[in-house]
Amino acid sequence: MAHILNCILVVFMCGTRIVNGQIEIGVPIPQPIPVAGAGLTATLPGGPNSYAEDAIIQYSRILCPNTNYNGGKYKATVAGNYLVSVTMMSGTVTAHTTLRKNGLIYVWLYTGNQYDMATQTVYMQLAVNEEIWVQMTNKASILFDVYNTFTVVKLP
Repeated sequence: MAHILNCILVVFMCGTRIVNGQIEIGVPIPQPIPVAGAGLTATLPGGPNSYAEDAIIQYSRILCPNTNYNGGKYKATVAGNYLVSVTMMSGTVTAHTTLRKNGLIYVWLYTGNQYDMATQTVYMQLAVNEEIWVQMTNKASILFDVYNTFTVVKLP
């Protein structure tokens, strides 16, 4: 039985297809074609990060590099549908941030003063050259550590 399972596993790993009634084994498994410049993941550096009211959050630890991210803003170079996620934690102070699209508020995030966390994940359509960013809102505050993230993914 173990031998049969190993064979089945090898077939699945190598890829199979049926062409004109014949089984072909070892067919390369197609990989998604990446769209250049259509994704980003970034976090804040460790420790407390102070921001003035209305300041754009500068995520400086870039985990998934992207040349379309500059000065805290992500600029779409490919029109389409995007999944955007923002996570925040303010530590021992309260804070409001907003995800903005071309300067207009898209969604709000709020955290209390007990190391609370907030997350918003949204679907949004972006045209070429439209910009999105996260902004400190209502008052100056602190965002704490690497728990603050900004992710942008171009959907197929």
